[in-house]
Amino acid sequence: MAWFRNLKVKAKLVVGFLLVVVLSIVIGVVGIYGILTMDKVSETMYFDQALPLGDLSGATEYFQRLRVQSRNAIIYTGQLDELRGVESDINARFTQFESSMQAYKPSIKSDEAMKIYDATGNNYYNIFKPGIIEVLDGAKQGVDSVTLLQMMTGTTAAANVVADNLSQLTQIRMDVMQDANVESTALGNTLLMAIIIVVVVAALISIFLALYISNIISRPIATLSGFLKMAGTTGDISLRPEDVRNMEDLSKIKDEIGELSHGAASFVQHVTHIADELNSVADGDLTIELALLSDKDIMGKALLHMVDNLNALFSEINHSTTQVSSGSKQIADGAQSLAQGSTEQASSIEELSASISDIAEKTKYNAEKASKAAELANTIMHNAEEGSRQMDEMTTAVRDINTASQNIKKVIKVIDDIAFQTNILALNAAVEAARAGQHGKGFAVVAEEVRNLASKSADAARETGEMIENSMEKAELGTRIADKTAASLTEIVSGINESSQIVSEISQSSDEQSAGIMQINVGIDQVAQVVQQNSATAQQSAAASEEMSGQSSRLEDLVAQFKLKNSGSELRFSSSSTHAAKQLAIPEGPPSSIGDDFGKY
Repeated sequence: MAWFRNLKVKAKLVVGFLLVVVLSIVIGVVGIYGILTMDKVSETMYFDQALPLGDLSGATEYFQRLRVQSRNAIIYTGQLDELRGVESDINARFTQFESSMQAYKPSIKSDEAMKIYDATGNNYYNIFKPGIIEVLDGAKQGVDSVTLLQMMTGTTAAANVVADNLSQLTQIRMDVMQDANVESTALGNTLLMAIIIVVVVAALISIFLALYISNIISRPIATLSGFLKMAGTTGDISLRPEDVRNMEDLSKIKDEIGELSHGAASFVQHVTHIADELNSVADGDLTIELALLSDKDIMGKALLHMVDNLNALFSEINHSTTQVSSGSKQIADGAQSLAQGSTEQASSIEELSASISDIAEKTKYNAEKASKAAELANTIMHNAEEGSRQMDEMTTAVRDINTASQNIKKVIKVIDDIAFQTNILALNAAVEAARAGQHGKGFAVVAEEVRNLASKSADAARETGEMIENSMEKAELGTRIADKTAASLTEIVSGINESSQIVSEISQSSDEQSAGIMQINVGIDQVAQVVQQNSATAQQSAAASEEMSGQSSRLEDLVAQFKLKNSGSELRFSSSSTHAAKQLAIPEGPPSSIGDDFGKY
C-alpha cells in the first residue's frame, strides 16, 4: 500500500470514494436482479396460476347456480312466468360456464388435468346440459314434479361427476401454486442472502477504507496540530523525541501532509532563529545583523525594524537625557520661587476674605432690618386701608340719615297741613253749632276738642320739624367732616403705599447686595483654595523636578548599558541567553531549503 500512501490527499479520497461507489453499484445490481427476478416470478404466478384458478372458480360457481336453477324449474313446473326467469338465468349460466372452461383450458399443463377436463366436458355436454334442457321443457309443459325428478336422475349423477372433476382441477391448480410458492420463497431467500453478503462485504470494505484513509490523513495532522497547539498555548516550540521520529516518518510521504511537515519544520527553525536574536536584543545587544529569507519575511523584517528603531530611540534618549537634567534643574528652581509666591498670595487672600465676610454680615443685617420695616409698612398700609373703608361706610351712613331726615321732614309737613285743615274744620263746626243753638251744643264741644287736638298736633309737628332741621344740619356737618377725613385717609394710604414700595425696593436691593457679597465671598474662598492648591502643587512640582533630575542621571546610566550601532559603548552585563535551536537540535541560521533542513530534525 506504499503507492497509496504516496498519493495526494485528493487522489486518496477519490480512490476511496470510487471503491465505495463500485461497491454501491454491485449492491444495486444485485438488488435490481433480485427485484426483476421476483417480479418475473410474481408475473408468472399471476398469469399462469392465479388467473386460471379464477376462471376455474368462476366455472364452479356458475355450475352450482345451474344445479340450483334446475331444482327451481322442478319447483315452478307449470308456472310459465317464473319459468321464463329460470330459463333466462340457466341460459346465461350455460354461456358463462362454457366461457370460463374455455378460458381455463390453455393453462392446463399436465395430462392428468387434461383427462379430467375432457371427462368434465363429456359429462356436461352429453348428459348434464341436455338433461337440464329436457327438465326445463317438461316444466314448461306442466309435467308433474315426481316425473321431473325421475328425469333428473341421470342429470344429477352427471352433475356430481362434473362437480367432483372441478374440485379435482382446483386442487391440482392449488398444488401447482403451492409448489411455485415454495420455489419463489427459496429464490427470494437466496437473493436476500446474496444481498446481505454483498452489503456486509461492502460495509467491511468501506469501514476499512474509512479507517485506513482517516488514519493516514488524521495521524500526521494530529501530530502537527498537537505541536502547534502546544506552541500556541505555552510558547514551547521544542520537539520531543517522539515528535522528531514522527516528522522523520512523515518526511518520507510525498503528499500534502509531508509537504506540510517540511514547512512546519522550516517555520520552527526560523522562529527559533528569531527567538535567539530577540534574546540578544533583550540582553542589550542592538548590533545584530539578520539575513532575511525573502522579501516577504515578516518576522525578520519586523525584528530588523525593531532593532533599527531601538538604536535610533536609545540614541535620541541618550542625547536628550542631558538636556532633561539641565531643564529639570531650572524647573525645580522656578517651582520653588512659585511656591514661595503662592504662599504669600494665599495669606493676602485670607485677609481679604475676612474683610469681605464682615461686610457681608453687616449687609445681611441691614437687609433683615429693611425686610422687617417693609413688613411693618405693609401692616400700617392694611390698617389705613381698613380705616378708609370704614370711613367710607360712615359717610354713606350719614348720607342715608340725611336722606331719611328729608323724608321725615316731608311727612311732618303733611301732618302740619292736616292739623291746619282740621283746625279750620273745627272753626267751621263751631260756627255751625252756634247757629244751631241749643241743639248744637254737644257738637260745639266736640268741635272745640278737635280744634284743641289740631292745635296740639300743629305744635308737635312744628317742634319735630325744628328738631329734624337741627339733625339735618348736624348730619350735613358730619358728612362734610367725613368726606374730608376720607380724603385725608386716602392721601395717607397713597403715601403709605409709596413708602411701602420704596422700603420693599430697599429690602430687595439689600438682599441682592447681600447675595452678591456672598458670591464674592464664595469666589474669594475658591480663589484661596486655588492659591493653596497652586502653592501645594508648586511645592510638589519642585520636589518632582528634583526627583526628575535624579532620574535623568539614572536614565543616562541605564542607556549606557546598551551596545548601539556606530557606538563604542560596552555592555555592563554579560549575555546569558540559551538558543532554542540548540534545545531543538536545529542548526542556527536561516534554512537553505525545506527538504534539506527537515532532514536535520
